[in-house]
Amino acid sequence: MARVGVIHSYKMLLRVMKSKPIICTSISAGTTREYLTRMKKAKSRGSDIAELRIDFLKKKNAEDIKSIITKSELPLVVTNRNRETGGLFSNGEKPRLSILLSAIEARPTFVDIELATDIKDRSNIMKSARRNNVGIICSYHDFHGTPEVDKITELYDKICSTGADIAKLVFTARNNKDVRNILNATRKLLSKKIPFTIFGMGLKGQTTRVLSPLLGSSLTYSSLYNSENNLGQLSLDKTRTFFNMMEKKGWNRLRNRSDELIHLAMIELNDDGSYPFASIDWLIKS
Repeated sequence: MARVGVIHSYKMLLRVMKSKPIICTSISAGTTREYLTRMKKAKSRGSDIAELRIDFLKKKNAEDIKSIITKSELPLVVTNRNRETGGLFSNGEKPRLSILLSAIEARPTFVDIELATDIKDRSNIMKSARRNNVGIICSYHDFHGTPEVDKITELYDKICSTGADIAKLVFTARNNKDVRNILNATRKLLSKKIPFTIFGMGLKGQTTRVLSPLLGSSLTYSSLYNSENNLGQLSLDKTRTFFNMMEKKGWNRLRNRSDELIHLAMIELNDDGSYPFASIDWLIKS
């Protein structure tokens, strides 16, 4: 199983991402026990890191969150999404950020803070992360569509200006044009300043989740099981199998064939809505 091993230092993970992408499994659970059980399954199935969605926890007290972070066998990305950014937290912005600040003090590997967060509040989160040696993912979500390539690169530059370590750009892919914009932006960002992850949500966006790591994205998100969400995430098992196959071919070698890879974005999905990995296998064998 080709994986990076358990690296809890965000700086070391950033170095790994310069040479190859890694897998983050987004885990939603209602209790500490449920989360830790799912996290162990994610580790055994080859996830490199995991996301802790605080907004899914029934109890969001500091003690339970710290327990998850300290007991986790995988590096964690701590996230607390409000409803405006696709999450479940609905008790107001001040409590949401207070919980996130408390989680940072337990020293997860990364914290995810949204670009849409008030500048002063976002700055407070980032300063706390720096004090506690926690890496920073700054994220942007568009639940309505996908902008043009120039707009995507502009959003990336805005995230870079915040001082974040990783840029996360998530759009809603509704048609082939959206898919092409995401993939062309991925290729354009490959030589840019900080690592990034970029993909489209929804069934149409599944193609971008498959191809963006081949074009330069440093991080891809998967779900523990196929049926966990309707965002188009691939299961961890499928993602790890795919990554292992790509690892053998060489990530840099594949990225040198970006024109052909983007052409694969137009291939129709399987009857069950999944991406036909055989198409990529055919390309890299040719």
